[in-house]
Amino acid sequence: MENISTGLKWVIGIIVTILIIAAGVSIYLVINNYFIRAQEQTLAQTQMINQAEFNSYDNKDVSGQDVINAVMRYKGRPQFAILIKTGENTEGFYAENTYGATYEQPKDTSNPVVDLSSDSNLKDGVSVSKMLDQTNTDSYNRDNYLVNTLSVFKAVVYKDSNEEVRLIVFKQK
Repeated sequence: MENISTGLKWVIGIIVTILIIAAGVSIYLVINNYFIRAQEQTLAQTQMINQAEFNSYDNKDVSGQDVINAVMRYKGRPQFAILIKTGENTEGFYAENTYGATYEQPKDTSNPVVDLSSDSNLKDGVSVSKMLDQTNTDSYNRDNYLVNTLSVFKAVVYKDSNEEVRLIVFKQK
């Protein structure tokens, strides 16, 4: 009788131990799913916040001063370029970038995705001081980099295949 009692205690102890372990594992799995969901939501919100700064440029009319401000604001952003097309320099020029990024404007209007592997054939970036320099304003000069702060530009934002903004094109109206 004593052996049966001892055996039952062992069996009950093992069953209780297995139940405790099973409860711990199920709690871990439930909590882990919540953590994964919270992490995904945080990542999505962070990405939305990062991309929201470009909403003021996406298919909007902006002033030349806004163009200059964008050039100064994004000068140090890696893998990012700003292409400016003025009335005098219709081919356009790139704003100076610390990383020297120059991406071609996408030609496909139905799916405008920036190709990160292709560099533009335009010259290196132009500094803000050259964009504000009014001494070189010869008509129809290809090297005319003057951005009139009072003029109106149409801004278009282009993203890469990962939905990251890589290029803003400002074209003077």
